[in-house]
Amino acid sequence: MWKMRLPAAGDLNAQLDAALNHVDGTVVYELSVNERQAIHDLYARYEELRGEPDQTLNPDALNACRNALHDAYGQVQLTGRLSTMRARLLDAAFECPFCGAAPATTLDHHLPKTDYRSLSINPRNLIPSCQPCNRAKGTLDSIAGEGIIHTYFETLPDQTFLIASPSYVDGALVITFSVDTQVVELALSGRLQFQITRLKLNERLVKSINTFLFELKPGMELLREIPNAREAIRIHLQKAGGTFDRDFGMNHWKAAVVRSLAACEPFLDDPWSYLDNSPAFAGKPDEDVLL
Repeated sequence: MWKMRLPAAGDLNAQLDAALNHVDGTVVYELSVNERQAIHDLYARYEELRGEPDQTLNPDALNACRNALHDAYGQVQLTGRLSTMRARLLDAAFECPFCGAAPATTLDHHLPKTDYRSLSINPRNLIPSCQPCNRAKGTLDSIAGEGIIHTYFETLPDQTFLIASPSYVDGALVITFSVDTQVVELALSGRLQFQITRLKLNERLVKSINTFLFELKPGMELLREIPNAREAIRIHLQKAGGTFDRDFGMNHWKAAVVRSLAACEPFLDDPWSYLDNSPAFAGKPDEDVLL
């Protein structure tokens, strides 16, 4: 969740040749020497800006070919000439980096291809995502320093900043997520909180949280009958948070959830009223959130 390792850029000239020429040699668009160099310069400028929107990412030198580059994104699909790029990017994501709860099955343009047509097949502008996150993100207005953080380029503090806040509403456990503004500077915390809101994570993660906690239940059952079970469960949850930090990286929602429950007195007093009676496991599935 939040971050992924920067993918290899690959052979840009080979990508352009595959995108703009059919397998039989038919030319879709023939790049001039100057246009090809301008694309190299554009990709370098994109990395210099760390994927932030900027007018220099729509250079006049590419006016004639930008529509061809935009349309070439079709070749990134499963049967396209750039399908190996798609597979490479998706294989690098064991889960959607936006929600951390679903497999990444699509590619999202960090800077939308409608606004930055010449970046449509730039692999470092293509972010693995699940379909719900891709739809929820949509085409955002491109303003530097705002919107969704860049999954490849953003620098995040190596501290816990994702807060999970548990409460009981009509007897049901409800967990909401927010960003600790004491840990993250204001501008970045605003982007992170915007991401939580834009992607509707507090609503969409309800089912994932229920499933996750139910999967933790067998380990907690071993502690159920021992003396001072309450303290043992608290320590178990705290240790689980450290494990998730190591396995998923800092600030994954799973780590935030178990840490919050380790400090939640009502849950520690009686975790079984939730774990034994959660409606999610009584034949009544949660409704999907419409995006």
